Amino acid sequence: MTDCDCVFERPELPGFGDDELLEQVERCGTCPKVQHGPGRILLARLQDSARNLRRAASRARQAERELAELRVDVDRTEQRMANLERVHKVSTREVLQKNALLAMISSITIAANEAQTEADVYRICMHKVCSASGWSLARLTPASGVSSRWHVADRLAAEFTGQLVDGEPTVLGLDALRSGKPVWAPDLRARLDAPWIERAAALGLRGGAALPVVVGGQVIAVVEFFGTAGEGTATALMLAMATIGAEIGRVLARLRADEAVAQARDAAEGASRTKSAFLAGMSHELRTPLNAILGYADLVHEILDEQGEKDLRDDIVRIRQAGEHLLGLINNILDLSKVEAGRMPVLCERFDLAALIRDTADLLKPLMDRRNNVACLDISAELADVETDPTLVRQILFNLISNASKFTDAGTITIAASRPTDPSGAPWFQLSVADTGVGMTEEQCAQLFEPYRQADPRLGRRAGGTGLGLTLCRGLCTLLGGTIAVYSAPGRGSCFTVRLPLR
Repeated sequence: MTDCDCVFERPELPGFGDDELLEQVERCGTCPKVQHGPGRILLARLQDSARNLRRAASRARQAERELAELRVDVDRTEQRMANLERVHKVSTREVLQKNALLAMISSITIAANEAQTEADVYRICMHKVCSASGWSLARLTPASGVSSRWHVADRLAAEFTGQLVDGEPTVLGLDALRSGKPVWAPDLRARLDAPWIERAAALGLRGGAALPVVVGGQVIAVVEFFGTAGEGTATALMLAMATIGAEIGRVLARLRADEAVAQARDAAEGASRTKSAFLAGMSHELRTPLNAILGYADLVHEILDEQGEKDLRDDIVRIRQAGEHLLGLINNILDLSKVEAGRMPVLCERFDLAALIRDTADLLKPLMDRRNNVACLDISAELADVETDPTLVRQILFNLISNASKFTDAGTITIAASRPTDPSGAPWFQLSVADTGVGMTEEQCAQLFEPYRQADPRLGRRAGGTGLGLTLCRGLCTLLGGTIAVYSAPGRGSCFTVRLPLR
């Protein structure tokens, strides 16, 4: 074994680095001084430390690679978050914008439906759209070219209203009139060539829009807007304009239909009042000659009775009966006309209601006898004298008892009068006429009080009459401040109930 330049004996040993020292120690690993001395332990430790260092360095390099990848992932995540935030802001802005437009459409719809005139509808539309969109001015021009109507939302731009020709739409308005669709120009100077363009720009009116109003498929007007609404807002607004225009058209169509119905109703009511006034005025002209005919029939009947001309006398009786029937029909028509025309007088006086009921029943006894009917009176002892118009009460009873007699064969007609207790304490009395006749269905009862309507036309032809008796009864009850009602069932008869104030 030869001597070696042992690292442990070298004076520069303290200045060696770890890697250099390890290299020197490993080179001296076969030296007896290292193998059999303390250097062996040191060598083993140094080798373990070197391996650990290499492992740590490898892990450090791996960690650095993972950290770099993590930084890339973080950057990508941050970018995605930034993109999502931008999308969220855009979406939020669009949602708010759409909500604002929906709120505008809803408010216009509600307000327009409450409007009473076309002018109110246009005023609401111009005001709401300008408020929601930021337009400074709005102008309504009918398609017929009559005078325009302005709405000024910004007073600073009010002088612009004198720049346009009254009743003449701009090019935007004409486009909307022709196409029937909303038109928008974000920059009026780029779209139009008109002498007022520069003045409009100086007043801040750089953009414009036109909304057609369509009723029944026809454009009847155009609403023009002028202002500085932003492109995004105006674009979204144009999408809502079509809905607004359709809603305005629907409301205007309804208003026009309502106006047409009102005019037709007024015309019909006027014609009805004229007819009623004419018939009411014809009372004397119709009744006087007929009463003369009846009077002469009575005179001829007496003469023939004295002469014993029985055959001719029977003919005169039939003439008399036909005349009385005709007079009754004319009386009903004329009385109803008086009620409708407001010319039926009400003369209130105190009278014995029980006596009036008995007199009316006695007057109609021949009619009841012809159909083998029996009258039954049920008058409450608590019912004293009443104060109202006895003539009208007698006429109501006469019509009700006559009707009951006509539609009842070999039955009972009950005429009742009472003073029922009213929860409010109001003084009322009640009359009822019930029969055991043919009765009516609910459908027939529902139309019973309509003029010229009969529950069963076949029975009506057999019984005769104009179908005005019950209509007249209802009119007289209303005139006296009362009501009339009916209860009936097929085959079980009918009951008419009249409630009138005691005054």
